[in-house]
Amino acid sequence: MNWNKIGARAPLWYTWAVGGFLLLQGASTLLFRLVPQFDRAFPALLAVTQMIPIHSLLHIGTGLLALAVIRYGGRGPWWFALGFGLFYTLLGLAGQLSGNPFGLGLQPFDHPFHLVAGVPGLVAAALGYRPLGQPRARAA
Repeated sequence: MNWNKIGARAPLWYTWAVGGFLLLQGASTLLFRLVPQFDRAFPALLAVTQMIPIHSLLHIGTGLLALAVIRYGGRGPWWFALGFGLFYTLLGLAGQLSGNPFGLGLQPFDHPFHLVAGVPGLVAAALGYRPLGQPRARAA
């Protein structure tokens, strides 16, 4: 097992996982919010998440950004893992400390989730860090 290659791929794996999850989650909650028949057929989705459209749109946009970063490659997945991991970790900490929904309709369970999603991004960025000019294992 080559740990150097695993570390080099960690930001890419993280970007795939987070981007795919957020795109799916944002699209489904927005669809259920906009089409009442879906919500009536499976009311648990919105009952549990209590997502509002702006929050769903933020997840969709973040998921699309992750896919674009993957598509264009380079150091993009590393920057995504670092930036998104830092943003979500800080959002989770701020939410835990203040309870503020930040205009996104965040619920109390969102704050620990943001920590669970953000901290692995920081770990992936740390594992995948390579100074500029240093050869790195291919991530794709």
